[in-house]
Amino acid sequence: MRIVSLAPSVTETLFALGAGPEVVGVSQYCDYPPEVLKLPKVGTFLTPNLEAIIALRPTLIIGIGLSSDQRELRALKSMGLRIVLARDQSLDEIEDSIRKLGVATGHSTEATQLISKIDSQVGAVREAVANKPPVRVLMLVGHQPLVAVGRGTFLDDLLYLARSDNIADVSGEQWPRLSFEYIIAMRPEVILDGSMGSDPGAPVHFWDRYPSIPAVKNKRVFGYPDDPILHAGPRVGHSLEILAALIHPNAFAAGRASSR
Repeated sequence: MRIVSLAPSVTETLFALGAGPEVVGVSQYCDYPPEVLKLPKVGTFLTPNLEAIIALRPTLIIGIGLSSDQRELRALKSMGLRIVLARDQSLDEIEDSIRKLGVATGHSTEATQLISKIDSQVGAVREAVANKPPVRVLMLVGHQPLVAVGRGTFLDDLLYLARSDNIADVSGEQWPRLSFEYIIAMRPEVILDGSMGSDPGAPVHFWDRYPSIPAVKNKRVFGYPDDPILHAGPRVGHSLEILAALIHPNAFAAGRASSR
């Protein structure tokens, strides 16, 4: 089998299932695991490069559901190429896609084991935070403008599982742009700011201008690592562990959310 992956979540899943040796091409945004950096790039899931894909002689092309009506994918399908579409907008979709890709690549057993591992991680976090009161949380993925995690994303699912109330959910958008006035009014108790990264010495002072926000007043403004947090896919259980430990640190023993 010669597989072309058009999305980072698909690529991560394929390697986690043991199908990595069969992957011959990936999207330009695929960066995990490290060995994918050496593979030929075939554009993005929104703008796949037909010539580059055809040159790799794939027997299976895997994209994500958002690209299902694209002209390029219709063209590839008309050539008789096999196309499978996955989805990664929620935790349920991620697990369903793992199962689907396991079947498509002959790695169903590995898919079942991977889903079991994720479920175990989720269950452990649920148990750890079960008696904790929900915390008002703001999770940002960028500044200028302030773009937050909103409803209908896998990250919103993780925030819910981590016993938090996402203040951006009221917008009804997946990636809402928020004003400082709104953030101040909503009084988040924890701010997870992706622009700070995982370095505790990053410019947290950006938020010092807003001391009325409880998260700022109580020094509960945290950066988080883009990798794995922003990566939908097989490491979603570990991402949940990291977020839950930031939101409810007292619920976790020292080192519980360490890298695995």
